[in-house]
Amino acid sequence: MISHTVLLFGPLRDQFETRTITVEMVENCSVEDVLNHIGVDSSLVKAAVNGTIVATSTLLPDASEIALLPPVSGG
Repeated sequence: MISHTVLLFGPLRDQFETRTITVEMVENCSVEDVLNHIGVDSSLVKAAVNGTIVATSTLLPDASEIALLPPVSGG
């Protein structure tokens, strides 16, 4: 099992009541696998792995930092 750090922003931070969570996943899981594991709809967020925006199909062979970026609205 590999530990991944998930950074949460905006409404996700409020939903989980924390800024970061650590998840244990099998080697070579995808970003989408992590999202499914924590119960986040992949169509509602963008993901950045180690600082780079990636597709949710991206595989995570090593421990990674995954930032989940919800849509931004303003006025």
